[in-house]
Amino acid sequence: MVTCWDCRAAFPPSQVTTVGQSLGIELWTQAHGFPQLKSPPLWSWEPLLPSGHRRHESEGTETQLPAYLCGNLAGIGLQEVVIGLVLTLIDLITLLGNTIVFICPVVEKRLRTVTYMFIMSLAMADFLVACLVMPFSIIYEVTGMWLFGKLFCKVWISFDVMFCTASIVTLCFISLDRYCSVVTPYHYSRRMSRGRCIAMTCMVWVYSSLISFLPVMQGWNEIPGVDFDAGRECIFVTNWIFAIVASALAFFVPFMVMCSMYFFIYRASRLKATRIVSQTLEIHYHPNSKRQNHLQLENKATRTISIIISVFVLCWLPYFVLNVWLAARGTDSTSTVLVDAFKIITWLGYCNSTINPMLYAFLNRDFQRALKKLLICRHRSQVDIGEDMVSIATFSKTAPDMEYSITVPVPNGALKGKPK
Repeated sequence: MVTCWDCRAAFPPSQVTTVGQSLGIELWTQAHGFPQLKSPPLWSWEPLLPSGHRRHESEGTETQLPAYLCGNLAGIGLQEVVIGLVLTLIDLITLLGNTIVFICPVVEKRLRTVTYMFIMSLAMADFLVACLVMPFSIIYEVTGMWLFGKLFCKVWISFDVMFCTASIVTLCFISLDRYCSVVTPYHYSRRMSRGRCIAMTCMVWVYSSLISFLPVMQGWNEIPGVDFDAGRECIFVTNWIFAIVASALAFFVPFMVMCSMYFFIYRASRLKATRIVSQTLEIHYHPNSKRQNHLQLENKATRTISIIISVFVLCWLPYFVLNVWLAARGTDSTSTVLVDAFKIITWLGYCNSTINPMLYAFLNRDFQRALKKLLICRHRSQVDIGEDMVSIATFSKTAPDMEYSITVPVPNGALKGKPK
């Protein structure tokens, strides 16, 4: 692993010597295993220049020694390679899943609803997480050092906070949309008009940018007297006030709204299903069959809502709880174990962007129909005319079966909105 060391702390003065006019540094220490020579041409040093380290120049005077001159040139180990491959796979799956969400409305008209605008906003936030957050995090994890400068460190952190917040708040708005559709269906078209959905989507992104770029760029999150080496680290340092306020605005408030909305959705769906079954039993026969269908529908709705809440809590609750706890404890609580745990928990939150397309889009009947159309179109482009006709005939036979679906409030009913 490529590691930068504080030469003043790691090596006695006698072990840091000069090597000619190149100002390279030869490390003669057996204890740390660095019998390598790191000369200036090996690195782009200017963005990595910290301060507070000794340097022996060719004429023998002591000035400041950049930390990048003291390091391990052994390279990246197997563990880092495996971690990099796994994280890259997660990133690619996230990109692919959210790209499909963008394409499917082109081939399926039923997805062109105002409700699907929230799904598109969610996919956009998750797609940007995969494009502008995950790749730099992967490089940071694999190399063990931040290579992109202090300014872009702040920009990257702002992107991280903004896109993840946009994803979380959009999930909250999706629950509000489902509440209006299930609990007040007769007023849904008026309450969730196209213009109102556009305004709500814009509000999500404005809100997310205000609690990300503004405080991070202004340094409201920083702790007085606590800083990190911008030449090799990019750490989101937060004071306890910022941690509590930001966590409440970005997670805890949307989480409470989601739980409340899905509770009301479940209660309304259960009452509605019970009422329909009781009316059906009065005028139809086969009561056992009707009751069984009612129980199946209720169980499916309960299971779907449970999955949505569980995935959201599993991905994001550990991060925000640990973030607030670390800020409350202060810098004394930092340790290698906590740092590693925080990295894992952070990527667990990123994985929510990987799961969202599968949870909110892939489980929807109309989305499945669009995905089948995409696959069939791709298959048709690779076969001859005879096989093409077979594919069309097969699709025609299966199409009627696809038309029959049971509307479940979440997520199968999530896209039954007003057409554009």
